[in-house]
Amino acid sequence: MEFNDVYDQERVTRKFTNRKVNEKLLAKIIKKAQQSPSLLNSQPWKAYVLTGEPLKCLKKDVKKQIDDGAEPHEDFARMQSLQWDAYPSQSMAVVGASQPYFFHNKMDLFKNSNDTMFNAQDVVFLTIPKASPAWSVFDLGIFSQSIMLLAVDEGLAVMPAHSMVSFPELVRKYAEIPNSEIVGMAIGLGYKDKTAEVNDPKFIPDRLPFEKIYKLVK
Repeated sequence: MEFNDVYDQERVTRKFTNRKVNEKLLAKIIKKAQQSPSLLNSQPWKAYVLTGEPLKCLKKDVKKQIDDGAEPHEDFARMQSLQWDAYPSQSMAVVGASQPYFFHNKMDLFKNSNDTMFNAQDVVFLTIPKASPAWSVFDLGIFSQSIMLLAVDEGLAVMPAHSMVSFPELVRKYAEIPNSEIVGMAIGLGYKDKTAEVNDPKFIPDRLPFEKIYKLVK
């Protein structure tokens, strides 16, 4: 696939079909993503792919936590939107206000999708060592983007979501991740459910005007 086509098609999928991704294809994508650059070639990332029965058990336990009203407690520092700088807060406010419109006032569709890990049949949990500099978070972001672009190029749909790592102790339990690693992010990989209303293609948040984020100094 042409790169521009891959880049333009990289959109989040809020509900996947029940079709699983071939294990060899998953391994191929992660192996290729290892070419991502990192500070001093540190390659701080690790990828734990959860599928089948372990993923079903994780989903069940996470859903119970949500139903019981447990507060999310991701390994990465959690900040309420009001604590963010005004610059990103404005963008988040616009998205938050527009969601009911794009989902036709059926926000329960999005919540249900979010609470069930988007029906992803394969989820990649990404970690870095706890003894890591802040630069390793940047490297993990590069690695994550590589995985998603490579997945799209293979005809897969993607969903990066911090909600899937809201209860890291459960992720560690089922993905067999040691306590020495931070559970940073999760990416659902699979096939888009084109019949799901929650996948409405109209809900693509606008980007800020280019002149607000770009400055050329010469």
